Amino acid sequence: MSDAPEAALRADWFLRGRLRLRHLRLLVVMDDVRNVGEAARRMATTQPAVSRMLAELEEMVGARLFERTSKGTFPTVHGASMIRHARWVLGDLERMGREWSEPGGLGIETLSMGINSSSAAFLVPRMLLRLERRAAGINVLVREGSIEALLPDLQTRKLDLVVARLGAGTAGAGLATRILCEEPMCVCGSASHPLAARKRPSWKDLAAYPWILPPRGSPVRAGLDMLFQREDVRPASRVESASVLNNMVLMDNSQALSVMPRAVAAYHARRHALAILAVELPPVFGPIGVIRHDSLEPSPAMRALIECLEEEARALAQSP
Repeated sequence: MSDAPEAALRADWFLRGRLRLRHLRLLVVMDDVRNVGEAARRMATTQPAVSRMLAELEEMVGARLFERTSKGTFPTVHGASMIRHARWVLGDLERMGREWSEPGGLGIETLSMGINSSSAAFLVPRMLLRLERRAAGINVLVREGSIEALLPDLQTRKLDLVVARLGAGTAGAGLATRILCEEPMCVCGSASHPLAARKRPSWKDLAAYPWILPPRGSPVRAGLDMLFQREDVRPASRVESASVLNNMVLMDNSQALSVMPRAVAAYHARRHALAILAVELPPVFGPIGVIRHDSLEPSPAMRALIECLEEEARALAQSP
């Protein structure tokens, strides 16, 4: 069977072909393990049964879904498309089960949101408080992680949206982004850091101390590397971390420096937990934005959450 583009599928193809949930489950398992034998084991069936189910699927859609090679079984372009939708369907059914099983669940929608560490550490908590005051019937599950870990889960509907600093790595097929705010960054150290009282430390002064760098590949790291190159400095660093708590503990117990969103740093500086150094950083780190599926209509609950994000972002932009 050819993998060349075929005629468009009828809208009711899955009914006419008698598509079953076990077919969708098989697609996901095959994508995870890339091996017919292992897929059969995980589904508690036989290899011939798996091969028959794959043949049934390919007959339904009129295209080859997997290529069998000596290195494994890999999805074709048609297979990758069907796997993506299979994950969405199974994920939505799983969410429905959680919704029905939770106390008062039928009147409550749960949204799963990923946040890219320090980029959303101040904006998101304030948004949640605003949302709580305004909208009953919405649960929000917040998961923090690197953008590299969050985007695959957004693509497969394990997450509904992601709030992160936008950059080259956040632009992907099937994703819609919306800028929330331009969030300035600042250089931070412990409250007792030798440079804390310096009126205007130079980049050479900064480079004399160890740095906690943002993870490689992140928009903040790209901007910081550009500044280091422009200023012709190479600070020593053995730690890469985007965790505000981790970085604060490290700075509090050493003379390490780090960059942090100014709103977050100011919050902790008022509590004498760190010091903001008198260094002006240009806006080279990318804006904060929200990322979601562009092919899925937002639910009323998601629209309410995004509206609260936008309102809180405007409030932050107007604050001193």
